[in-house]
Formats: sequence, C-alpha cells, structure tokens
Amino acid sequence: MDVHSAHPVASTGRFRTEGADISVDALRAHYSAYRCAQIPRVVDVTELKGAVLSAYRELGDEVELDAQEHTSADGALGYGFRLRRIDAKTDSPARAERVTTVLRDHGLLDWAQHAAHQLLPVVDTITGRRLHYERVFVLVYREGDYIGPHGAEEDTDLDRFNLQFPLCYGTVGSMRVLREGFLEPMYDRDGDARLLGPHMWHEVPPLLRLPDGPDPLRLVVSLRLRAHG
Repeated sequence: MDVHSAHPVASTGRFRTEGADISVDALRAHYSAYRCAQIPRVVDVTELKGAVLSAYRELGDEVELDAQEHTSADGALGYGFRLRRIDAKTDSPARAERVTTVLRDHGLLDWAQHAAHQLLPVVDTITGRRLHYERVFVLVYREGDYIGPHGAEEDTDLDRFNLQFPLCYGTVGSMRVLREGFLEPMYDRDGDARLLGPHMWHEVPPLLRLPDGPDPLRLVVSLRLRAHG
C-alpha cells in the first residue's frame, strides 16, 4: 500500500507461528535466560507500516512527549529517556478519544486484536504464563530519541508484558539487551515480533540518521499483555 495515500488501513492478515526458522524451544530458552525473545517474520507489515505512519502524521502535534531528564549525583548519571507516545491511556479524555478514533480509522485496533489472538498461544508457551491482551499503543522515536538502560530490579509489575513490532523509516533501529555481561543489539526487522518480559535489562540506542538520508523515524507498534493465573 502507498504510504503517502490519504488513508491507508492495516488489514488483518494471517500470522506465521510455525516454520523451520521458528523454534519454540529456542525462543523459550532465550526468554528464560534474558526475559525477551524475537519471533522472526511472523507477518507481512507492508500495510501496517503505511497505516501507522499515516496515523502518526494525522495526529501531528497531538503525539505526546514522554521524557525524563537525567540527574547526576555522587558521580553517577541517573536514568533518562526521550520519545513520544500514541496511547489512548492518558489523563486527557479528549486526547484518549482522539487517539482511539485515529487508531480505529486506520485499522490498528482490529490489527492489534487479531495479532494478539494469533500469537498469544505461542507467547504463553514461551513465557510459561497465561496472558491476555489489554491495548495497543505506538512508541515514536525521532532523530536522537532513546531510552537509557533500565529494567530488572527496577520492575515492580511482574505481570506486564509487551509484544512489539518495530518499524523503521529511513534508518536502522535496535534494542540492546543485557546478555552475558554486555548490552548486545537485537536489530529491528520488519515482520518480527519482539516479546519483552519483566526483569529484563535493556536500552534503546539513539535513533541515527543515515548518511545523506531523510529524517529517521522509528514507530513501535506495542501490544500490552498482562499475565493472569
């Protein structure tokens, strides 16, 4: 679908949960060790990329800034981050209604519910928990936006999970995960589903501009999942 069309809509196609490159045992082992897993090429995101980009552009200045400045004390730099959010969970009823309408008009509410229905059986197997879908939101990274290292002992809600579909426009994105003492990159790949659990040390490096490239943009379609039982 043309990402420049007036009103692209994400369609609820079939998700791939089996294949030679999808080893549930390997995904379970990775999750057990690092509290995260990346399921490869579960869906064609061509239409999704157009729909999310269109929704982001339609909301414009209504996209909320989500940021925390770093503090320094005793020679240590505190946790900080800067990004934006498209999320109906907000203190403003008017903004919540506006975001919900835009996401619905672009087919993103239906897409997220369909994705959760298709992928939750695999996610349950990987985590060993029973999860349900709560809502969809979009994290927006523009040039230089990032999230500092966080997680693990800082997590207090051990029943909260995220299933993310990172989409990059004119850039290369990644998340870095603490593995065997080092923050190692998990690269964003169109169509991958990235599962993030509690007690996971990770960061999002600053989004960079490619040489002579356009303004970089990273939109992360995020499904909030919650464990029960």
